[in-house]
Amino acid sequence: MTTYLLYDDAMKSPEMRHEIAEPIMDPVVFLEHEGKRIVVGSVLEEPALARREDVVDEFWNSHELGAMELVRDPSVPEHVIGSEIVLRALARAGATTVIVPASFSLLTADYLRARGVEVTADPGAWIARRRRKAPWELEGIERAQRATETAMLIAARMLRDAEPTGDNGHLRFEGEILTAEWIRESMGAALLSQGAESEEIIVHSGDACLSGHAIGTGPILVDQSCIIDCFPRDRRTGCYTDMTRTFVPGRPSHELRQLHAHCRAALTIALEALEPGRSDAYRLVGEFFGANGYPTQITHDGREPLTRGFPHALGHGVGLEVHERPQMGMRADELVEGDVVAVEPGLYFPDVGGVRLEDTVIITDSGYAAFTDPLSYELTE
Repeated sequence: MTTYLLYDDAMKSPEMRHEIAEPIMDPVVFLEHEGKRIVVGSVLEEPALARREDVVDEFWNSHELGAMELVRDPSVPEHVIGSEIVLRALARAGATTVIVPASFSLLTADYLRARGVEVTADPGAWIARRRRKAPWELEGIERAQRATETAMLIAARMLRDAEPTGDNGHLRFEGEILTAEWIRESMGAALLSQGAESEEIIVHSGDACLSGHAIGTGPILVDQSCIIDCFPRDRRTGCYTDMTRTFVPGRPSHELRQLHAHCRAALTIALEALEPGRSDAYRLVGEFFGANGYPTQITHDGREPLTRGFPHALGHGVGLEVHERPQMGMRADELVEGDVVAVEPGLYFPDVGGVRLEDTVIITDSGYAAFTDPLSYELTE
């Protein structure tokens, strides 16, 4: 029988957080062996984990495995104490062959192998486990989504109420020049008030919309597209969501309206292709954009980076990381029921700007479902 092994803390390791649910700051051992889920930790972790009968079958105090004796023995190097506790936990469980994620400590893996434990890194096995979201993860994603909508509405109000300054194409809001930094700060405060957090909200205006993952700085421009991409983390669970809207404070050009109409249609095409067993949403959107004359990765020759048209993947999985499996690009994963994915078609051109629309949804047995009623996609609302 396969034994799954983790040794990490639940703040840095999404694998560990997925398995034990609690935000434990110190390294603990997680074993799934012969149908039992076992966690080994100190007396400090016991109150939080011993009560989590939904995720932990047995809690072993590391004191029982001789942790204090190891600490007191000067002949035991400090850096191997944790690895020795892992070894002793495996011996107590009777496990000699384990499956670990790609992020597993090399030091601990070498220590175990040198003492007869067969350690196999199998990233796919751990990815599959994490794609099956627990109820508490789905609740966290929904909370993050509601917080995102609150923050996005605040940004939309700032853009709606801003007025042209009459020079440089800038906007003035409440007597000051409206900037990406100001919008980001206002959205961040709204997220915190809703139990979420994000320091890296993307706010792009004009040709800055072609800047990819750059965070965005400086004044917001009148009559230009303003892409706002918000991907906060629910503080209670550590789970993310991801949403993008594009606004135009002022009067959109014909070119921007056309990009927006095609992105809106592409989002519909993508969502209609989301169901278990399918992996063709990216291809369908790429073909739609290509048929309307836009460059895409599907038709690009690859000799130079693609920076115009539709230059990125259609989306990605969302959960304890803002970017996780499944992939929705050139190497698309087959969707499974329970996947949570962000879908984000976008089009970008110099001297025109860009448009991106994004929603996070869950794959159901027959299609998809939104976590909340989606906010308006309109450019000027």
